[in-house]
Amino acid sequence: MIKLTNLTDDELKTIGRVIGEAFYDEGEGAFTRLDRNAAIKTFEIMTECYYRLGVLYTTSDKQEGYLAYWRKGEKLKMGRESIRMVWRLLRGLSFGSIKKLLPVLNNPYEKIYKKEADYVVISMVAVRREFQGQSFLQVLLQEPFRIAKEQKLLCVLDTDTELKVKKYISCGMKKSAETPLKGGGIMYTMERDYKNE
Repeated sequence: MIKLTNLTDDELKTIGRVIGEAFYDEGEGAFTRLDRNAAIKTFEIMTECYYRLGVLYTTSDKQEGYLAYWRKGEKLKMGRESIRMVWRLLRGLSFGSIKKLLPVLNNPYEKIYKKEADYVVISMVAVRREFQGQSFLQVLLQEPFRIAKEQKLLCVLDTDTELKVKKYISCGMKKSAETPLKGGGIMYTMERDYKNE
């Protein structure tokens, strides 16, 4: 895994667009409640937030896929960046898009695992379309899984389709919760439990 650093604004925007297209073009899931342009704009903003936090990674120099991950116990400036991200979303999206987006940004894992002092969070996992079906999801998950295993922690994520749930199960995770979303759909919380292995 390669931590993304020293990106130009254009490079960062391109990565956000690629991630947004990967999510939206699946044709299902929570982000398809937005129109395509709003969904892509959302991922451009989220990608910049994760980049600024220093938690955005890619598979290799070819950038076959992307993810953001961190440990709950790390001292990230999440509050400041989250406020900045919300401000940019409010400025960049219509009121209707914001209303549809709010339930998706709720992060059910935070409530489910609030009593855990530390765990590894995986967020915004995307494999570029031209590399899908080539096991890059497993490549993306290797590093957060390794950290969770070494530190004997849970590794958690939220996902929004049953197909993604099946893919994460095939990578060794299990479904720990289902949270209905306002406006329809379900957010599935997944975990890999290295704490009790």
